[in-house]
Amino acid sequence: MKLERSLNHETANEVIVLEMGSETSLVQRMTGEHMRCSHAFALGVDGLARQCLQHEPVWPIELEHAIDLTEEVVMPLAPQFANTHGLVLQGMGATLIATTLRACGISQSVLTLDEVEALFNRLVAVSQGRPASQEKLPTDVRFVGAILMLREVMHHLGMAVVTLPTNTRDISV
Repeated sequence: MKLERSLNHETANEVIVLEMGSETSLVQRMTGEHMRCSHAFALGVDGLARQCLQHEPVWPIELEHAIDLTEEVVMPLAPQFANTHGLVLQGMGATLIATTLRACGISQSVLTLDEVEALFNRLVAVSQGRPASQEKLPTDVRFVGAILMLREVMHHLGMAVVTLPTNTRDISV
């Protein structure tokens, strides 16, 4: 997906773009089409799942370990990337989140931090024993890892909203 399509009406404003990959991710501060700064980090959806999330549904201790690992990577980014209102999510993790949420009947392309927190809390409830069928969310470790990474980035970098990709029909994850 091209950046200009992702930014749609926000192209004149400053946004953070997070390309969430399988083993690595990239965060960029953009003003319109101009990149102001960029940082790649060695944490992606599959890497996080492989290192921390061993069970389906995940165990609470696995979530805690995944949060700790993600915070170690994300918190040092705050001086360069914090306090920008919008986050645009791209890459394999973005596609995974968007297609999974649509399959669960959640078709929004923009989510607030509170909505991402609520999704994560539903996954936590399943990890603590709530039947997954009651939450109607998958227990797939890749999905859990992607939501966890998104939550940590939004929380620690002060992002109010995230824009998900809208055209994911032709992309496999």
